[in-house]
Formats: sequence, C-alpha cells, structure tokens
Amino acid sequence: MNNTWGWLGTITGITGGSLVALNFSHSKYGYIFFMVSAVSWIIQGVKNHDKPLVLLNTVFVCVNTLGIYHWFF
Repeated sequence: MNNTWGWLGTITGITGGSLVALNFSHSKYGYIFFMVSAVSWIIQGVKNHDKPLVLLNTVFVCVNTLGIYHWFF
C-alpha cells in the first residue's frame, strides 16, 4: 500500500515540532508544517477508512489555524 501521505505527515510533523520547540525567531513556521502534517494525515486516514485518525487531525487543523492566526496576523 502506498503510504506517501503518512510519510509526509510524519516528516512535516517532526519538523513542525522541532521548530516550535526551538523557540527562536522562525518558530512560528512550525505551525505551517503542523498544518501540512494534519492535512496529510487526514488524507491518509480517509484512504484507510480510519475515522479516529481523521477526527484527531481535523481538531489539529483547527488548533493549527489558531496558531497561524495568532503568530501571523
């Protein structure tokens, strides 16, 4: 089975977490990576009919939207 979306979600999630944890001037971009990660996992969850994964990452999209709004606007 092709797991490209899962790998994209994993890599961008790790990158986003690292950027936020480093707490430096570019840390706000971690939320962009988190958003890409969450959307990727939603796609992967839909493909695999994994409703808990879709729900969790839908909530993460909402949280990341707040983070992006707070840090960029």
